[in-house]
Amino acid sequence: MPSISVLMPVFNAERYVREAIESILNQTYKDFELIVLNDASTDKSKEIILSFKDPRIVYLENEKNGGLSFSRNRLLAEAKGEFIAWLDADDIAYSERLQEEVSFLQNHQDHAMVAGWARLVNSAGEPTGDFIKSFIPNKYLSALLLFVNYFVQSSVMIRKSCLPEIHYKPDFPPTEDYELWVRIAANYPVAILPKILVDYRIHTNNISSVQQQRSEQTVKLNHRLQLQNLGLVPDEDEINLHYHIAFRKADDMTFLQQTETWLQKISNQNKVSKRFDTQALNYILAHRWLKVCTSNKALGMKALSIYFRSSFASISFKNIFLLGKYILKG
Repeated sequence: MPSISVLMPVFNAERYVREAIESILNQTYKDFELIVLNDASTDKSKEIILSFKDPRIVYLENEKNGGLSFSRNRLLAEAKGEFIAWLDADDIAYSERLQEEVSFLQNHQDHAMVAGWARLVNSAGEPTGDFIKSFIPNKYLSALLLFVNYFVQSSVMIRKSCLPEIHYKPDFPPTEDYELWVRIAANYPVAILPKILVDYRIHTNNISSVQQQRSEQTVKLNHRLQLQNLGLVPDEDEINLHYHIAFRKADDMTFLQQTETWLQKISNQNKVSKRFDTQALNYILAHRWLKVCTSNKALGMKALSIYFRSSFASISFKNIFLLGKYILKG
């Protein structure tokens, strides 16, 4: 029985799937199975997948297109390994990825999940110059998920025994991964390794970035459920504010004041419900406050005056660097 099951859902990925499969077959860690599920592709994906003769590859096929949540759940049902690693059919794993992640989970038996950083590439595989990186300490990642998700699906490895009974829920596409990470991180320590382990492809047909409007709706639903678990019952304006704090620039000084009020409400409620570790949540709220106050250079020094008057203001080497950067570019 292989120690790792690498799972790859495929739908009309003829342009990229060969490179994705090769990136797994070329791993320095060799004890794995690669289960590739063809979700009723109408292009040459099946032909390309079946052209590989490596005995570690298991080929599955949906009779009709079931969508990503269905396909991910079917793949999980077929997995035999102690650890589950994901790779989408248009992404590329670096050769040491499996070794780095399985070593971490073997050395941290309490952790359920680990991921890595990602380099963004375009449809031609050329680096865009952007990355997905998290500099948040691992012990604060569960609280970070209250706002944003830095776990790149194609870099994630999960301890199979820690998966919840219900895996990917059908109500959350295309952000079903984010919803699952929230539930895992609520019960187990999770981590992001400070190493680039995958190339994450950005293009109009990317299976991780389609349906942008639907994505915003499901992220807001995720936010709502997390806030309800905290003990808050947010109205529509509060959900929109929370989403704005997570993903957008500050519009004006009024927004900064609204942000501080909302963050304080979250902090106060956590003292009652104890949903998050107090230190972890305080760290994340201070992190969000800094990001919001320095998100719009047009607000100038007025934004900093509001920042320093808040109980969420914190002084650290990193914060001083970011504040100095804001001042110099303002």
